Amino acid sequence: MKKALKIMVLLSITSLIGYWSYTWYCNTASLLGVIHKDADSVIKIGIQDIKETLVLDALTSPKYYYNNISFKQKNKKKDTVDKKGVDFMPYNAVLFTVPKVENIYFSIFNISNTNAFKNQLKEYSKNLILKKDTTQNIHWLENKKQHWVCAWNTKKLVISFGVGNSYLKSKSVFLEVLNEDKVITSKNNKWITALSKSKSHVTHITNKGETKLQFKDGEAVLEGSLETNEEDAYPKKVSYDRFPNTAVEFYWDGNFSRNKNRDQFIAAWKNTMFLKKVNINVPDIAELTNGFFYAAVNGTTMQTDTIVTYGYDDNFNKIEQKTLQEKEVPSIILNLGREKQPLKSYLKEQQLLTENDIFKSIPLYQFYVEEDATATIFKTQKLKESTEQVTSSNFLNLFIDFNRAKETIQIPQANSYYNLLNSLQISAQQSTSKKIVLEGSIKGKLDKINLLSQLFFGLKSE
Repeated sequence: MKKALKIMVLLSITSLIGYWSYTWYCNTASLLGVIHKDADSVIKIGIQDIKETLVLDALTSPKYYYNNISFKQKNKKKDTVDKKGVDFMPYNAVLFTVPKVENIYFSIFNISNTNAFKNQLKEYSKNLILKKDTTQNIHWLENKKQHWVCAWNTKKLVISFGVGNSYLKSKSVFLEVLNEDKVITSKNNKWITALSKSKSHVTHITNKGETKLQFKDGEAVLEGSLETNEEDAYPKKVSYDRFPNTAVEFYWDGNFSRNKNRDQFIAAWKNTMFLKKVNINVPDIAELTNGFFYAAVNGTTMQTDTIVTYGYDDNFNKIEQKTLQEKEVPSIILNLGREKQPLKSYLKEQQLLTENDIFKSIPLYQFYVEEDATATIFKTQKLKESTEQVTSSNFLNLFIDFNRAKETIQIPQANSYYNLLNSLQISAQQSTSKKIVLEGSIKGKLDKINLLSQLFFGLKSE
């Protein structure tokens, strides 16, 4: 018995060492050759770790999975791809950005079988035109509606995606990866070392910090830190007036007393298409605020809309007919911290306000504009609501109560999330003079089921 027990223990230890060695190798190997050498940020999605977490979750909650998994046999389509040339679910999926192509993410996949990959292309490129860059000997495919582009040769496939993306915009990175093989292959590289050490389901690393997301029973937890170039870029204490029992609350103190903060904000938002469409000039607005922004959704209110229709008089002349219609809308409050010069006066000069001080640039709701000594206030109801003064160590905070939001914000596309989630909380604070700490959580309806499973089965059933 003792000998048999020793053999069993030895085999168990050997198996554990073997499994650990295998996972360590796969974890590192899956990161090599898929990150550009000039990357300035990288996201690792631990697909294998997620699979293992969900398997363990299924073992501890078999009834939930049994009730949600369909056991019906699906009919196989004739054009189903049996053999894959590219594995889109590798051990780790990696996304990265490069400085010279702003706001675009890239992902690299290895082609293991060129013939099988051609069959995959037929499946994924329906209604799209396959193109070839003959000067560079690169094939590419573009979906303008979904903002993604992919390019490939016989060894690698590169996918890029982001708003305003195009083949021309992503071309330089495509060429460097496919023709120059400008990718990281060393295990000692800083990105590879940091990513391979991370045990989180999702890891985002930049040159200044790291953020991690972990899916757990009943919630997803966000943790991160960021190093700043300058000391005390954001305030360590923030005092503000908040509305109690809100469905959605967000505030951010951008600390525009530092000119660099204001300049960074302007650079990030000045080319936003939505703001341009509604005639909001970001540089002008930023100069008239101190950087503090507060937004809340607190119940509902009634607004009157003017409905314009057209009819004909007795002489068959087309005439305009106006009718008034009441509708229920969310009670939204937006506060912008004031500088010395009043923002409301600027809005009037730019003819962005009606005679009744209603902001013209947001057509969906009527926002009444008021101003006091500390803030310019935009709100969808005229009645003044009571507030409470709060002091917080967070310079940024977002909170959503999905149960209250379901009652106040009627968005059909969001109903599935309302039914699956309880709350979302994300905050940021200046913990030391050059360090920002991020914290957050998303909580689901079921405490004992992994949140990822709740989202997967819940959204699938919609």
